[in-house]
Amino acid sequence: MREQIELHDEKQEARARHDVTAHPSVKGSAEAAGLSHSADELTVSVVIPCYNEEGFIGKVLENLADQYASARYEIIVVDGMSTDKTREVVSEFMLRRPEIAVRLVDNPAKNIPTALNLGIESARHEIIVRMDAHSVPSENYVRRCVESLGEEGVSVVGMPWRIKARAETTQARAIALAVAHPFGIGDAKYRLSNSESQFVDTVPFGAFRKSLWREIGGFNEALLANEDYDFHYRVRQRGGRILLDVDGHSDYFARGSFKELAVQYFRYGRWKAQMVKLNPRSLRVRQLVAPVFVLSIVSLLLLGLWWRLALLALLLVLTPYVALAIFFAFKLSRRAGDWRLLPAIVVAFLIIHIAWGSSFLAGLIYSPQR
Repeated sequence: MREQIELHDEKQEARARHDVTAHPSVKGSAEAAGLSHSADELTVSVVIPCYNEEGFIGKVLENLADQYASARYEIIVVDGMSTDKTREVVSEFMLRRPEIAVRLVDNPAKNIPTALNLGIESARHEIIVRMDAHSVPSENYVRRCVESLGEEGVSVVGMPWRIKARAETTQARAIALAVAHPFGIGDAKYRLSNSESQFVDTVPFGAFRKSLWREIGGFNEALLANEDYDFHYRVRQRGGRILLDVDGHSDYFARGSFKELAVQYFRYGRWKAQMVKLNPRSLRVRQLVAPVFVLSIVSLLLLGLWWRLALLALLLVLTPYVALAIFFAFKLSRRAGDWRLLPAIVVAFLIIHIAWGSSFLAGLIYSPQR
């Protein structure tokens, strides 16, 4: 980030409200954190990175407005100098709901990790809830996050996504189904509808204490994607735990077209590679599947120019992949009651894997410009 954030020993305050056996402890962290106050006494700052989100930011603010006592609550929108009507929508909300403390902070850098650091740095309260401008939280999201942070052994808490289509087009609906299925995105628990509360590697939009953010040096502004995973990895490295709490959720709106999906996963793969170069031990076997798939296709195609058997090997790689993609697309289309989705879901699977895998491999070779 811009400067290493100054470390200090700010006392963490909260109180466990559930049986301590509900979640394993982490080196006596409940006692070490000085838990003493109930959730009703804690103060909360919601931080929302935002850029050109006029279609969503109003709904996000409406859902957040009444989730906590206004005297101990604020919402900070960190805007990357939006060129649409985002700032007008936020200003209109501030005028209409003056009892809710809402602040608009400028982010000239126009990237998410910088936005998070700017917002958290300016936050007045002790609990930070990191939200997103195009993800609408459930009505109990903020209070449940505060309650869960009071449980023993919990350093960061987040809730699952309920992934929804951004539009009613075939492409948008297919993408929403593909990015919520294990074949498309692996075992990311927060994306899967059958997940239960558990400790995980990462969560979307985590809630944590501001003192924790200071202690681990804030969000890494050198990573323009995967900043949440990197933050959570550093939390886990210092003995903390990340809780996925399924008592609430947020509605996440997936990309609306194949082009947008490809751009998104090219960015994810490229910046994931940068994180792996910084923290090699953060890599998981599941994250190698797409890069190995892409590498095998390219290698066998090139080898096939001289050795025909390589093309047979390529067929042996592609056939089971295509079969699985069609099988899962068939099941998802039948569940949705629309067979037009089947080919679109197969294409969405392919875009996710090729875009992420190829950009990850490229990112290992070179470091992209900011």
